[in-house]
Amino acid sequence: MVREHYSALERGEEIRAHLIALKQEVKEEQGRKELLGIVQEDCSLLEGFLSHTDPKVRKNAALVLGRLGRQGTAEALYKAYQKETQLFVKSSYLDALYGLDLTPIEGGLVERLEELGRYKPDGQEEKHIRAERMALQKLVLSVQGRQSHSFLGYDGTYEILLTTGRLYQEVTARQIKGGKVSILKGGVRAVTSHIKPILGIRTYRELLFFLDTKKVPGDWEGAAKGVCESNLASLLGKAHGSEGPFYFRLGIHGRMLLDKRGAFAKKCAFAIEQASEGLLRNSASDYEIEIRLLENRDGTFLPLVKLYTFQEKRFAYRKHTVATSIRPEQAALAACLAKPYLTEGGQVLDPFCGVGTMLIERDNVCPAGYLYGLDTFGQAIEGAKENTERAGKEIYYIHRDFFTFEHGYLFDEIITNMPDRGKKSKEEQDALYEGFFEKAGGLLKGKGKVILYSNEKNYVKKQLRIHKEFALIQEYAMDEKGIYYLFIIEKKEQMQ
Repeated sequence: MVREHYSALERGEEIRAHLIALKQEVKEEQGRKELLGIVQEDCSLLEGFLSHTDPKVRKNAALVLGRLGRQGTAEALYKAYQKETQLFVKSSYLDALYGLDLTPIEGGLVERLEELGRYKPDGQEEKHIRAERMALQKLVLSVQGRQSHSFLGYDGTYEILLTTGRLYQEVTARQIKGGKVSILKGGVRAVTSHIKPILGIRTYRELLFFLDTKKVPGDWEGAAKGVCESNLASLLGKAHGSEGPFYFRLGIHGRMLLDKRGAFAKKCAFAIEQASEGLLRNSASDYEIEIRLLENRDGTFLPLVKLYTFQEKRFAYRKHTVATSIRPEQAALAACLAKPYLTEGGQVLDPFCGVGTMLIERDNVCPAGYLYGLDTFGQAIEGAKENTERAGKEIYYIHRDFFTFEHGYLFDEIITNMPDRGKKSKEEQDALYEGFFEKAGGLLKGKGKVILYSNEKNYVKKQLRIHKEFALIQEYAMDEKGIYYLFIIEKKEQMQ
């Protein structure tokens, strides 16, 4: 079909329709190669359509040329871009230029980007100006590269939020040394000049920075203005010791419907970019900071900032995960809660170890003697080995089914994140827990502990009623909805 569409264009027949069809064809590599074979080095026919009276013809011709990726078309595309009067077409020329040598036109691209940064579009223009700016920014970034920023302000004082679940915020709070600490609904607030030690705390999810304004309006214009009039610029300067531009993404968290959230985020991010006067540039993927707006009940927003410029090392070992992997901060919290019951220097087994997160986090809280991990999923075992090496630990992993596992000596602890039900029936899941308790009883020493993370509370309680050799000594609800629990279970000593 590529040949037929191109021949029709040569004859001047239904130009717009055949260009649209040709654009669809060349999206596939086979179609692109076929068209390249037809045009060879002569793209003059397609380049001629860049001056057509129909703007949609110009737009589709540019996109077809861009897909071909011929360096010789860059000059024609750029000249057409400069002459273009229809805003909805301009970003198509820029998209077509991506991947070509832009050195000769770099100055013009930068100048246009700066010009649009000062331009205040009306409502009808905004969508197209935003698209043009994003395309220009992508091109300039591809030529100049991005100035990378690193967090350097470790001696500064900041107001931060460590996000956590609501049940055990004090576990995180008591690990903060120095500064003013308080418990909030969403986590732990701290005003502190001791950022570096906080980065090592393992039981929070995210570290977010408060701005000096705790509330911005609920409309996109007001929210953007409030963010830019806050201390955001000085925070970024203090934290990084350098100027912008900083590439950001905007996150909206709250009750707003998904379709409205997307439109709101686009408009608000564009307004932030304009109001920041070059300090902030919106980027969908290659960003250094996230500006997060948390919706309040009254419709306003709490603005927070997340920085990706830290050397985040807490869970750097987690190169590999699987779909069922426990979140590392949740594993760390479970280990902290279980700490009074752990055996220092003990022999520890995880029968469903996955990629090793539970064992690694348990060993961080209380160093063990020997740690063993079992799993039937070979890919998880291989991932666990590499994760463990990256964590600087020594754990022995075995690709084996727990229920057929035998060992020469008994263990002090069994710690595990029990497998989720998935597609198993209730009967199959019940049998899994029954088999687990029977097997665990034969592998544990007297007074040995089972540290069990599970979302099947009823099955655990049922097996505890059946298996009298075990006693429940502590139970923790691990989330506000009461789905996941941490059980501390002890095997009773056998009577002589």
